[in-house]
Amino acid sequence: GLLHESMRRAMNFSTPFLRVLRPIEASRPALQQVRAFAVGIGAGNPSTPGWVPGVGNKIVPTMVLQKARKWDDGVADGFKASTYDEIFKGKKVVLFAVPGAFTGVCEKAHVPSFSKNLAAFKAKGVSSIICIAVNDPYTMNAWKNVLGTAGEGIEFYGDANGSFTQFMQKEVDLKVAALGPANRSHRYAAVIEDGVIKALHAEAAPSDLKVSDGDSILKVL
Repeated sequence: GLLHESMRRAMNFSTPFLRVLRPIEASRPALQQVRAFAVGIGAGNPSTPGWVPGVGNKIVPTMVLQKARKWDDGVADGFKASTYDEIFKGKKVVLFAVPGAFTGVCEKAHVPSFSKNLAAFKAKGVSSIICIAVNDPYTMNAWKNVLGTAGEGIEFYGDANGSFTQFMQKEVDLKVAALGPANRSHRYAAVIEDGVIKALHAEAAPSDLKVSDGDSILKVL
């Protein structure tokens, strides 16, 4: 009846389309490259299908972080975030990310592994060493003060809305360790020159500290 006639017309219409589609589908990787080129995003851009951040990729200029400071200072500056230009432009930056302020490996080992090597990093031309966590900047400031000399020479930033961690694709659910309510950051470290990732060392587990410590990053500079 009417249903069968509609199906027949649909099949007649789709048959030429399918003839065109099948060879394109067979070369999907090439299709993705063409699509990326057509919209001007390129293989190193996070908008490209299947993109994963790594060496050679550029931190997008819209990225911002909240510098560690007291609440009253945040109120005074209107909670202004530090921009890409302020953090990365024209600079050689060593950035390391931790699952959370005041947590075990982060406080006892990860941060000190960079502060003890401060002079060596400076000798390698590093402009700044940055520690980030998915925390508010006031918690990061309190943590910096508690660390004292163990955090000396390190700049602390809060990834307050988690956008930088999302961009780096390093989100991890650590609610089992009472770290929440949102996802936290995996443990990793990166060398970033003028916004371009030159080295990226990520741990196999957030509790590990085998490849993202200060000594390991010094070796790649």
